[in-house]
Amino acid sequence: MDSSSKTFATPPALGLDLDGVITDAPEFFSAWTHSWPGRVVVVTYRKDRGKAISDLEQRNIRFDEVVLVDRFEEKATVLREKLITIYVDDQPEILKHIPEGVHVMLFRNEGNYDFEDRRWILSKETGKLLF
Repeated sequence: MDSSSKTFATPPALGLDLDGVITDAPEFFSAWTHSWPGRVVVVTYRKDRGKAISDLEQRNIRFDEVVLVDRFEEKATVLREKLITIYVDDQPEILKHIPEGVHVMLFRNEGNYDFEDRRWILSKETGKLLF
């Protein structure tokens, strides 16, 4: 099935990771979520829902739903179930499970990018070098 035949929510739903994404650029994500025309779903690898919601509220993030996961693959399941078509995360390990048709943005931070060496940090599982 090609991505043009998939049914998604209109306007599109935005999915955001909390730690390493929203926490690293809260002003940007506050402005983006408040101007986003569709649903905003925060999908986070956390155990404490109350703390996650508190952290979002402290950063003035608009959200419609917060979903906690305990496995990388589970984020992909949530994106599919919630009809999220645009997703931002900082861990390439997460991104490899996301279904085709979901637009993905990799948020750069010190955990996935060597600023001194100016190169992405990837494993054999998440990166493919082309020569």
